Amino acid sequence: MRVLLIDDEQFYYKLLKKTLKEAEYDLEYAESGNEGIAKIPSFDPELLIVDLKLPGMDGFQILERLKRDTKFGHIPVIVITAKDELSEKLKAFELGADDYLVKPFQPEELVARMGILARRGKAMAGKGTNTNKTQATVIAVHSLRGGLGCSSIVVNLGLAFYKLWGKQVLLIDGILTAGQVALMLDAKSPATWENLVGINEENLDDEVVGEMMSDHKSGIRYVASPRFPIATDTFSSDILKLFMDRLKFQNDFIVIDTSHDFSDMAINMLSMSNYILLVMAPEMASLRSTMSALEIYDRLGLSVDKVKIILNNNSSNPAIKQVQLEKVLRRPIDFVLPYEAGEVNRALNFGQPFILTNPDLPICLSLEKMAYTLSDDSYKAIPPAVPSPTWKRVTASLGSK
Repeated sequence: MRVLLIDDEQFYYKLLKKTLKEAEYDLEYAESGNEGIAKIPSFDPELLIVDLKLPGMDGFQILERLKRDTKFGHIPVIVITAKDELSEKLKAFELGADDYLVKPFQPEELVARMGILARRGKAMAGKGTNTNKTQATVIAVHSLRGGLGCSSIVVNLGLAFYKLWGKQVLLIDGILTAGQVALMLDAKSPATWENLVGINEENLDDEVVGEMMSDHKSGIRYVASPRFPIATDTFSSDILKLFMDRLKFQNDFIVIDTSHDFSDMAINMLSMSNYILLVMAPEMASLRSTMSALEIYDRLGLSVDKVKIILNNNSSNPAIKQVQLEKVLRRPIDFVLPYEAGEVNRALNFGQPFILTNPDLPICLSLEKMAYTLSDDSYKAIPPAVPSPTWKRVTASLGSK
């Protein structure tokens, strides 16, 4: 296995050289980011070990370059750094790092982690995962305050994606204590997050992942909340990342109902998403929690560009006007959902998503336009061969503005 180490400290090259050779790894070395990038095409590494603090092009910039590279963007990356800071770790994972190791470390630990990545790569290649397939667009719906309609948005937004494009949509109930996604679909799932308990990386193959996804009669799929609460730290970051990686290759759109906190699981879901939809209501308590969430996103190093605010009007007479909310937040609200209490409550009580039973509601068009806006440009560039009524309605509405 060819390994490229990019680190300005030669000490680590000397430290690793003998150990990796004994483990039958072919090690190449670069002292700077620019040198490392230059060596990738000729050396064609199967694994990169990258220090974050490098002269010139740093480790984050290397990750960004790789992320945009269609030929070498698949190479697994282990990031090494002298700082054990959560914000740096999350930023590295967001940019595509596969593992993170803090200096000083023992060579044997690095070799063990390399072995895990190598086995993961073989499993992804050998058990049905199509690495040439475009990965899903992942959307995490989040709020620090419950009762704002997050689960309802997840279910109906997911259905909007399906009605719009006819592609494979997966809903993930990321709330491990009484999640509501299956209830809102009036569905009894044969599998839940409980199926993943005790599964290690070597056993987490496409068959296990496939069994965790339940089919709904509407055409979408979902991962259900456990029947009984389980701890949010039950699943390691490595398991969650591998699980999500496999789901991304088996679906076109993934919408996550994220827990109302910053647990390890919630942070992992947020960092692995393309978009974070932060839900708020026009009231003071919601405004305060929204401001707190935005501040924590910033501390975690989550890109401001991926955060979109949804104003869900839960009252016919909002206590705070949108313009006032935007003034306090110092940023525009990206999406607004109109007040629809009666139909929304009926849908919740009967497990019948309103976007299916009453698609002419104004809130349905708002969610459909949201789905269109969040879709990749590759979908919007070419009209579908057989446009759906939803696609016609959305494009007509957007075209008239």
